[in-house]
Amino acid sequence: MALWCALVPAQALEVARVHMIASYHAGMAWSDAQIAGVREQLQARNPPLEIQLDFLDTKHVVPNTHYYQLTEALLLAKYGTKPPAVLIAADDDALDFALLLRDNHFKGTPVLFSGVSSSRRATLQQVPNVGGVFDDLDVGESLQQMLRMRPQTQRVIVIHDQSRTSLAQVETLHSRMASQPGATIEYLTNLPVAAMQQRLSQTSAQDLVFALPFNRDAEGHVLTHEEATDLWTAAAKAPVAVTRDVAMRPGVLGGFLVSGFDQGQTVGRLAMQVLDGSIPTPLPFVDGSSHATFDYPQMQRWDVDLDRLPATATVLQRPKDTMESLRPHLPWLSVLFGSMLVIIGLLLHGIRVRHAAEAAQRLSARNYQALFDHSPDAIMVRDADTGQIVQINPRFVQLFGYQGHEVAALHPGDLSSQEPGYGPAEALAWIEKTRREGAQFFEWRSKRKDGTVFWSEISMTRFEMAQGQRTVSAIRDVTDRKQAEVMAKEFEHSLQQVYQNLPVAVFAINAQHQITFWNPHMTRLTGVKAETVVGTTDTWRGIYPDPRPCLLDVLVDGARPEDLARHYGQKLRESPIIPGALEGEDYFAGMERERGMWIRYCAAPLRDAQGRITGAIQTLIDVTRLKRTQTTLEELNRDLEARVQARNAELKHAMGQLVQSEKLAALGSLVAGVAHELNTPIGNVMSVATTLTDEVSDFSQKLLSGKARRSDVDKATTRMQEASVLIERNATKAAKLINDFKEVAVDQSSTRRRRFTLLDVVNEVLTTTRPLFKNARHQVSLAIPTDLALDSYPGPLEQALTNFLTNSLNHGFEGVAQGQIDIQARLEGDEVVLEYADNGCGIAPGNLPHVFEPFYTTKLGRGGSGLGLYIVYNLATNVLGGSITAHSTVGVGTRFVLRLPTHAPVHSAPAPLQ
Repeated sequence: MALWCALVPAQALEVARVHMIASYHAGMAWSDAQIAGVREQLQARNPPLEIQLDFLDTKHVVPNTHYYQLTEALLLAKYGTKPPAVLIAADDDALDFALLLRDNHFKGTPVLFSGVSSSRRATLQQVPNVGGVFDDLDVGESLQQMLRMRPQTQRVIVIHDQSRTSLAQVETLHSRMASQPGATIEYLTNLPVAAMQQRLSQTSAQDLVFALPFNRDAEGHVLTHEEATDLWTAAAKAPVAVTRDVAMRPGVLGGFLVSGFDQGQTVGRLAMQVLDGSIPTPLPFVDGSSHATFDYPQMQRWDVDLDRLPATATVLQRPKDTMESLRPHLPWLSVLFGSMLVIIGLLLHGIRVRHAAEAAQRLSARNYQALFDHSPDAIMVRDADTGQIVQINPRFVQLFGYQGHEVAALHPGDLSSQEPGYGPAEALAWIEKTRREGAQFFEWRSKRKDGTVFWSEISMTRFEMAQGQRTVSAIRDVTDRKQAEVMAKEFEHSLQQVYQNLPVAVFAINAQHQITFWNPHMTRLTGVKAETVVGTTDTWRGIYPDPRPCLLDVLVDGARPEDLARHYGQKLRESPIIPGALEGEDYFAGMERERGMWIRYCAAPLRDAQGRITGAIQTLIDVTRLKRTQTTLEELNRDLEARVQARNAELKHAMGQLVQSEKLAALGSLVAGVAHELNTPIGNVMSVATTLTDEVSDFSQKLLSGKARRSDVDKATTRMQEASVLIERNATKAAKLINDFKEVAVDQSSTRRRRFTLLDVVNEVLTTTRPLFKNARHQVSLAIPTDLALDSYPGPLEQALTNFLTNSLNHGFEGVAQGQIDIQARLEGDEVVLEYADNGCGIAPGNLPHVFEPFYTTKLGRGGSGLGLYIVYNLATNVLGGSITAHSTVGVGTRFVLRLPTHAPVHSAPAPLQ
């Protein structure tokens, strides 16, 4: 969408280069008028200039950083990096881009502008080497003057779009009219064209339609000022006032108009001064101007008195009125009827007045013809009855190649491509529809005289003229825009392919939290199809079980700390790679068909060229397998470390436990148990040793006396062998008992203290004891809050839980085919209450008070040492600083209740046995 306009050949001597950037597109009357004004001032310069002209087309493409970067690269590829003598920007978007281009590549180059709102004056005064002409229309003052000219107005309907220019004018209008009594004001905007026409069709002669710039409707249709004005005048039943000269169309009452051509001339003169070195420093800011222009037939239609117009107003199509000029002199004519001199004088005066009126009419006709001839759109007028072309403008000749004498014989099909849907029949159908329904706006495949085909936009309307009904068609070449749309669609398709084929789950939302993108990997991860969520605000679906904000929702809302803390706690961190992005890792229980998975997620805001947040994007990566592998490795590593430490410290631990056990209140019971258990094997050893001593003494005497026989030797040998076996067997039994006693010791100095969650510890114990359950159908259920944490010793707690589990398997579930174990916990004040229960055979009431005593077992002689629950008691009271109680019912099951402080003491005395 760029146009070169070189006034001298490229091979000529070095010439000054002027680069002009227009915000909108070629063929838009407002932009074309500014360009024409600049050209008029620069074309006569000697030495000649090279003028480079480019269009940003921001009426069709919403400007953003990426678009500016592509355009910047395109211009550098076309023109190189040599700076122009001056940069000229038409309207706000072009000024923003020109300043960006200068800052990046053309340092110090003067920038001149036109069509920019004066609300930017203070900001631009801080920017060096910038000057230009402001679009200074005061819409509030303009509307007030229109109301003074038409005091019968009861309601004003203001039409505007959502562009920066229109919104700024609406803000000015609202502040100016807020304190003014009189007519009510309604604002008509952000609707499709058809809906706006329907609304205007309900107006009356007591209303006034005040049309501000409108170039895009709610459905994205782009209109020129002329097309929009034609649509409003065709639908409205009230006078229509406008603010720009390009909108002064048939059917418009008029208004105080800003001229794009005048703006262009002003900035062109400033450019000449820059090139000649005569411009003052800093570059000047020039205020624009408006001119009152009104249409006489519309003034008559809506009862607007000529006397109410400003003295400098231009009245178009004003007819001559000789009698009106002569009426003040009629009394004198009757009195001085006989005086020929007076009559002749009056006649001469009347002739002069008539000539003046005729000159005014000719001027009005010339102004109207000038608007027709200088329109940037090709215009042709047809006889509505015959279809014959009766008038064309110069732009039509340039666009189609036909001269004025050739068009009368042209049929609608001659200007059409003849492609399916764009033939003579369809062209005649559009003409007939315009005759029946009024103004039409459509795209067409047009054909030039040389046979080339191009895309065009056609605005067609009907008028009643003195010669009969006419259809007027305004035609614009939009080939460049269509090519840009194709390129944009191809780029968007390529970008979609990139995101669709990413091996990462990706979804995005806009500023209204509506999902705009959901790639296939997202569907595979969540099970939710894109068509069910795109366009909705259900970002949580497939990720969380219930509605709640996702991370990208929080970013769109500004990433308030309280929102982040409420939804994510301390799980987030700033991304080290993407500025402004947040990332984290969490377990999502509702994903993978509710089996849950670990997800690593990252979200970043999306911003426009001004840095405003327009949406956000988030990625999800399934790290469940990695997380489980890490957990398994950590558990194995901890288990290995514990085994190594246990083996290295086994002797020291046993000795320390024996010393501590002497200090316990139940020392007597421990000594009695040790004595009872060791008495039998040691007594057996002593008996066998005594007997062996006697046997050896007898056998020695027989040997010394020489009375020993072979049978005595055999007998003595046999008895000594039997004695050795008995001694070894009982010594081994005693050694095993001593080894079991070592496990009773609780060495607090070797226990590692840390902060941990109770659920994690319980899960670790269940993992390490899982082999004990492999041949059984017993079940374990947990009811432990995920956030229940302790600052204590996880190792002793794991040992206690392990002893509970082995007791249930070895004692409680004896004879039970399928047992149930329930482990639950809760927080009570500063204590954690941990309950372990099974539905085994239970403990007899007579045995229950003794379960925590050392060496108390119901399986004495069958592998039980009676130290398991005694060890649990020492761990719970000495190391963990809590208490333990046991509850049981025979035939129902057993329940142990551990009460542990959330912060374990450094030293803790054992609680009394319960």
